[in-house]
Amino acid sequence: MFTIQRACAWSAVVCILLFFLAFIIAGFLPVPAPSLSQAEVVAMYQQHATGIRSGMLVMMMAGMFLLPTVGLISHHLRRIPNLPVALPYAQLSLGATNSMFFFIPAIMFLVTAYRPDRPPELTYLMNDMSWIFAVLPWPPAFMESVVIAVAILADKGAIKIFPRWVGWLNIWVALAFVPASLLVFVTTGPFAWNGIITFGLAGTMFLVWFIVMAWALLKAITAEERGA
Repeated sequence: MFTIQRACAWSAVVCILLFFLAFIIAGFLPVPAPSLSQAEVVAMYQQHATGIRSGMLVMMMAGMFLLPTVGLISHHLRRIPNLPVALPYAQLSLGATNSMFFFIPAIMFLVTAYRPDRPPELTYLMNDMSWIFAVLPWPPAFMESVVIAVAILADKGAIKIFPRWVGWLNIWVALAFVPASLLVFVTTGPFAWNGIITFGLAGTMFLVWFIVMAWALLKAITAEERGA
């Protein structure tokens, strides 16, 4: 049982590594700016179609590895004494929803790169749709982090399932996602979809969340194993 749990915890690390690997393979690091002209966007898809297709297939695999970790988090939230059962279930549903934002943007990028010879205005439109779908939908991730934070900070047990600072970290991670809302109003600057705040800050906190939660889960597994 505990070996499977550890595999689920390490799945978070695999997920985030595959996610960034997908962007590298696709040539999306640094992130192409929304201010690129139609001709530049079309040229990107025509010249790098194979890389984009390959990278987005890897991104879908990244989403697959998120799900075991989501289930494991819910299991350990349920171990918190007197915690309302709604919170672990809420985390489970929100985490499953978040996985779709690995799959759906990847598929949209794949569709965009599938026919790079289509009318340029359609490629331009699909590129906008793909990036906005990849960066904008922060509410499920926000709420998942808030639910995890509330559950951890509500732990009144003598021995905590997760350290309290992990709960506070989840609050900061949730807040880091909110500025993405502004990307629909700009095409340049820190709040654009490639901006230092919208993508840089959120991407950094995204990475930190996966690493910290994997570590916290491994510690929780060890504690549960000793108790068993």
